[in-house]
Amino acid sequence: MTRVLVAASSPTVRAGLGALLAGHHGLTVLEAPGRPALLTDLAETVEADVVLLALEPGEPLPLPLALPPDSAGREPAVVVVGDDTAEGWMQRALRAGARGVLPRGASGEQIAAAVVAAAVGLSVQPAASSRAPVRPTLNATAPAQPLTPREVEVLTMLAEGLANKTIAGRLAISEHTVKTHVAAVFGKLGVSTRAEAVAIAARIGMLML
Repeated sequence: MTRVLVAASSPTVRAGLGALLAGHHGLTVLEAPGRPALLTDLAETVEADVVLLALEPGEPLPLPLALPPDSAGREPAVVVVGDDTAEGWMQRALRAGARGVLPRGASGEQIAAAVVAAAVGLSVQPAASSRAPVRPTLNATAPAQPLTPREVEVLTMLAEGLANKTIAGRLAISEHTVKTHVAAVFGKLGVSTRAEAVAIAARIGMLML
């Protein structure tokens, strides 16, 4: 299970995001007292795999965003949901150590998928912020229907070059179920091969290779 800590100044926002993430398989939401001035203070209090930081409009980034390793030696990832009207904030967040950045208008599925991707070491950012190269013949627009957190996990393993059988073993699901997820990923991204799926995902910021 991926342990997620929601950090936000507003108790309402914390509760809403917590409820949203708690409904997704594989995610466990941890309790947090609020958003301190420094995320390092929060990380020392509650050990999490991912910290989801939700900023209010105009609220500054609580630097630094790179967190120290926990007691098991794992460095928590930080995903920031912020004000997309503030010019350059996403780039500043990434430079400061954030693993992922999303605008305030991101859907629940997009936020959950970003948390899952960040937990396995991938960088997440909107399509407009990604500069990863891609073949011009491929469709490079964001899918109309967002990938589910499980589909993002499968896509991540496809990017690692893993076979369906290996993916099934890692996720403790059947190989048939993996094939179903792969087919769903292909359909949503409008591709027919694994290489195309990975290239498109990288181009739209779903994967950072």
